[in-house]
Amino acid sequence: MRISRSLSARLSTTILLITSALYLVAILTIAYFSQKMIAQEAYKNASNVLNATIQDINQTLDKVESSVNNMNWIVTEHLDDTAYLYHITSEIVASNEEIEGSAIAFCADYFKDKHYFSPYSYHDVNSNAIYSKQLGNDNYNYFEMEWFTVPFHTKLPHWCNPYYDEGGGEMMMTTYSYPLLDEDGNVYAIITADISLAWLAEKIRSLHPYKNSFTFLLCKNGVYISGDEFSLVDNQNEKEKYINTDYYLLGEKMASGDSGSLRIKDKIEYSFAVYGPLHNGWSTAIISPYKDIFIYLLRMNFIIIIVSTIGLFLLFVLCLRIIKKITQPLTEFSVATLNMAKGNFHARLPQINTKDEMKQLYNSFEYMQKSITLYIKELRSTTAINERMESELNIARNIQLNMVPTEFPDNERYAIHATLQPAKEVGGDFYDFIEVDDEIFFAIGDVSGKGVPAALVMSITRAAFRFLGGINLTIDKMIEKINNTMCQRNNSKMFVTMFAGKINLKTGVMQYCNAGHNPLVIRHPDGRTEFFYAQTNIAVGISNGFSYELEETRLEKGTRLVLYTDGVTEAEDIKKKQYGEQRLLNFVSNLSDSKSAEDLISDLMADVKAFTQDAQPNDDITILTISLK
Repeated sequence: MRISRSLSARLSTTILLITSALYLVAILTIAYFSQKMIAQEAYKNASNVLNATIQDINQTLDKVESSVNNMNWIVTEHLDDTAYLYHITSEIVASNEEIEGSAIAFCADYFKDKHYFSPYSYHDVNSNAIYSKQLGNDNYNYFEMEWFTVPFHTKLPHWCNPYYDEGGGEMMMTTYSYPLLDEDGNVYAIITADISLAWLAEKIRSLHPYKNSFTFLLCKNGVYISGDEFSLVDNQNEKEKYINTDYYLLGEKMASGDSGSLRIKDKIEYSFAVYGPLHNGWSTAIISPYKDIFIYLLRMNFIIIIVSTIGLFLLFVLCLRIIKKITQPLTEFSVATLNMAKGNFHARLPQINTKDEMKQLYNSFEYMQKSITLYIKELRSTTAINERMESELNIARNIQLNMVPTEFPDNERYAIHATLQPAKEVGGDFYDFIEVDDEIFFAIGDVSGKGVPAALVMSITRAAFRFLGGINLTIDKMIEKINNTMCQRNNSKMFVTMFAGKINLKTGVMQYCNAGHNPLVIRHPDGRTEFFYAQTNIAVGISNGFSYELEETRLEKGTRLVLYTDGVTEAEDIKKKQYGEQRLLNFVSNLSDSKSAEDLISDLMADVKAFTQDAQPNDDITILTISLK
């Protein structure tokens, strides 16, 4: 026996597959929830860093705004002292280390002899000193700059978008502007504070929640401020050129002032972004690649897979050896079973010293050997008896079928045909007919029950009908005598439903009596077909001395009678649906007038068989048809 087909190998393989499946489910479950928890922790960590950064930047912006806003009244008090205005701007720069420069930009011709007048103080990085100068001139028209025009028209403080201040601070910066209003509410000057974008870039450059994380600010005009460079995105085509769709979506959310997180795909790498707004209308975001977050989880999973694979292999080898040793007696049992199949019921069984299921199997095999030996001995005897009984039943079936007429008349006056098919070897249905002095006596009956008892009652009833018909009694008297005879010694309480009649071939008069039997089907010469309902009397063998009622009718030439037992109408298909009276009526109604009596019965039996298909018959089937010509 090859190892690939051995029970031990299949059991070991099954254990390995089940263990592997459970292991895989466990690993996937752990990996899923571990990844989910790590991702949530990463979101939380990055959000905390981002919130701390936003708070830090906002505090700086608030400090800058306060330094400028607080100078409003001082400027108003010293408008007549232009030299002191330079002192004010110097104090603003000196009081806040984040402010690189400050100016008081007056509206055009505020001073009659000065079209441009903007005292400006700035911090010189090289000398670490504060210098002052006049900004306004034809080369530096601050009236057209955003930091002047927006607060001038809105009369509200404003943080301008990043710009390079050529002729002023000579650096990339952003400016906070505060409008100064006169008594009439008109703007007469703008006081400003400049912040170097290098300071913001340095602050966001230091934010690294993870190794490859990076942070950037998004200004209102689409300027991205990162720790390394400034990228100005002017239009949609440029945006699609430099950033992908996910970054574009992130930019839209940031520009709208939203806060939250977003999953980003950049080529084949996935990252997540957390973002939030600053109070000056800008927004900041931290982007962290997932590979930095899950790197240790992937390493751990790889180690687990390697160790588990080795463990599963060792488990398979160990299970194979142990199961092979445990199942060795099964191989010996299989050999013994094969010998028993060949007729050696005394084959040697393997010796079992344990007290487990193998010992129970040994006891079962030993008991089976003894039982089979005894069973075969009894089977031979039972088989001989059954064969003898089957032979006797077949003989009884032939005798029963030979008891009913098998030769059917078909002459110029009438035609008769019939069939009887017992559900078992023998049955309780019968039919009979005899001709006496231009009269046809006929009967069909169904004994309650099946098998041999029904067959015996059937033979007695049929013999009595044939005897009484020969002495030319009326139909009602014939049935009464048969009933009284059966009731005298009917200890088995069996009864017979039957329909008997007598047709005068000269006059067409039919006398009949129905003893609890099914109504016959009559087809008139004009093709009209219907059930022929007679007065229903009790079945034969139930009540001794019962007086049966005789009826008569006249039949025209061309009339057909179809008598049947309930084995026809109650025939069932595999779904337990019955053939039914309506189907029988339809069948007879659709008959061709040229059909012979024999063909009628043959076609009707075929229709019943087609309906029942493969279902076993549940009752005897008997059909008798009489056609008057």
